[in-house]
Amino acid sequence: MRWCRAYCCALWSCLLLVLSEVANPAAAQVLVPETTSVPADSLLLLSFRARRVGVSTYSQQTELRGRLLLTPRQTVHYRLLSDWIYDERGHPPFVREDYGAYALQTVALSRRWQVGQLVHYEQSRANATRTGAWQARLGYQHRLRPATALDTLSVARYVLLGGAAYDVRNGRRDLGPSYGLEVTTLVYPGQQAKDPVAVRLFGTRAQLGPRVWQRTLAEGFYARTFDAFSSGSLRLGYRSNRAEDYVPGNVQRIQSDTIAGQLSWVYQLSDKASFRSDNLLALPSRAFAYRPLGPEADTVQNLGYRQQELDTRQEVRVASKKLQFVLLFNYRERNRNYALENNRRLSPARLNAATEREQIKDISEKTTLWQSELTWLPLPRHSLTVLGSAQLLRVDTPSKENDQDRDEAQHSLRLVWVGRWAGAFRTSLAVGGEYRQFVFIRASQSAENYTDRLLHWEPSFTWAPGRFSLKSTYHLWVSYQVRDRLSEQLKNRASRVLEQQQHVGYQFTPRLLASLDYIRRENRIGLLNWQQFKESPLDTSITHDLAASLRHSWSGLRGTSSLRLGYRFLEQRSHGRAALLDAASGAGSTLIYLRSLTRQQGPDLAYERRSQAGFTVVGSIWLQQLRTFYRYTEGQGPYVGAGYTIEDLRRETRNLYPYFEVAVNWRIRTFRRV
Repeated sequence: MRWCRAYCCALWSCLLLVLSEVANPAAAQVLVPETTSVPADSLLLLSFRARRVGVSTYSQQTELRGRLLLTPRQTVHYRLLSDWIYDERGHPPFVREDYGAYALQTVALSRRWQVGQLVHYEQSRANATRTGAWQARLGYQHRLRPATALDTLSVARYVLLGGAAYDVRNGRRDLGPSYGLEVTTLVYPGQQAKDPVAVRLFGTRAQLGPRVWQRTLAEGFYARTFDAFSSGSLRLGYRSNRAEDYVPGNVQRIQSDTIAGQLSWVYQLSDKASFRSDNLLALPSRAFAYRPLGPEADTVQNLGYRQQELDTRQEVRVASKKLQFVLLFNYRERNRNYALENNRRLSPARLNAATEREQIKDISEKTTLWQSELTWLPLPRHSLTVLGSAQLLRVDTPSKENDQDRDEAQHSLRLVWVGRWAGAFRTSLAVGGEYRQFVFIRASQSAENYTDRLLHWEPSFTWAPGRFSLKSTYHLWVSYQVRDRLSEQLKNRASRVLEQQQHVGYQFTPRLLASLDYIRRENRIGLLNWQQFKESPLDTSITHDLAASLRHSWSGLRGTSSLRLGYRFLEQRSHGRAALLDAASGAGSTLIYLRSLTRQQGPDLAYERRSQAGFTVVGSIWLQQLRTFYRYTEGQGPYVGAGYTIEDLRRETRNLYPYFEVAVNWRIRTFRRV
């Protein structure tokens, strides 16, 4: 039974593959039969995706959305959703299972008046929640400058909302009224204005028994071009959200409020240089308040925080035929302060003690960033780019009980050369270095201070003279992490990562393509002696990924299709040290060099179909044979650490796991005018 549930998604995928032969103009005539009247304006889209995520985990997402014009004045928008991930080993066998349904009907009574209704439903099985609402809508719009014949775009729209909301969670079912208001205005200051002054006000409220859900939004946007060289924009906004939920014995209210403003300015210094400034100020706050459901319930302490966020970005760009330069300065600051409300009627001494405990979390973060990029074109087919950055993060906690005060500095320099040669040959080389320093201010955490040095080397080349194509990339980066304290030198680490990607392709015919891809990644971690610059290997992992395929495509009157046949081999190796245990005594003394191997291999099949009727299906399956086993070599001397018996090292596993993925996009009905 469990096996059937695991592959039910694969069965549905096969059915969708069969539909690929049905999704053609003839099938479209069945879906929309011919009538004597002109067909209505309609749109219907289906999106489906199913795949195997892990050994026993599967996922599926389905979305159906459409637009239907019932009459020239009546329109219906609808949307259906399902999203679930489940593990067949669970009880019950699911992790997440969510559903949603939305429908909006609008009827235009006249050029100014409009009525409608909105229905939505959401369900989450993992959280055991269900929410739904029905709202009637009454809309009105009018021109703001009716006397001006040239201004027909400045309008104001008003929408009244009213209905009922439904919510089920924590074993409770609540039903209550919901209402709201939305006002939107677009005003064009002048005939030459490209952007309008936009103002939007929106607010909704739902009374669900003892709980209240409320949302408020007010925002405005204004952009202006001062002259041929400068322009600017201003955005102001206020957001408020009140959500209430049940906690044991209480109703928890989470009140979130944010006031934000953003000012941007662009100035053209000359025909080759420009300056841009973006500045953002936000004042978010959040409060957690509790109300007892009964007189016998104990009240939870109310608390909250206020935050100030500042983000300013200044950028200068210079561009010429052979030289391009960008300089960026960015400063970010975030301050958060916690506070308590004396809703439990604590004594002044107890309130101060509780407030001090909460204010331990107060924090201030300041980040300063400089970035620059210089590109030089010495020849028409060659370029040289230098990139540099410097960043400093300072974290300050006012409380003496919080020892997370620290500074994080990072500097990087990168040089990239790209050359294009005759014969469709291209080469590139990138070298770079990074210096990172992590310093705790408080002495209690100074043992964690370290300095990290990184080096990067990235060569690559591409050759595509004709039917044949070859692309090769390499990336080698080395990291040396050194602790500041002498007593922590055993935690010093050296890491080397080498990653290479190779791609070979040959186009036999316009419809037949052969390709070979190979990826290798090697990661070596060792104990570093920085004073003598020596290292001892601790762990090594190597991954090989090889895929070969042959792809054939064909086309016809109904659409295009392609079929890919291939084979994929994936191997993961982990090298390390371990102890060989004596099965009789259980004690380990013999050192062994252990290799843990995981091999995944099998045929790979993929099919793709794109029809003229708007149907697209992409499916693939990898019949993967998974094998895990050990190999080891005996060393000399004893070893204290992870141990294995001979029986453990001889044990291996073999399983067959078909990994599949299917994605479908179907335009069942297309957009047609009345």
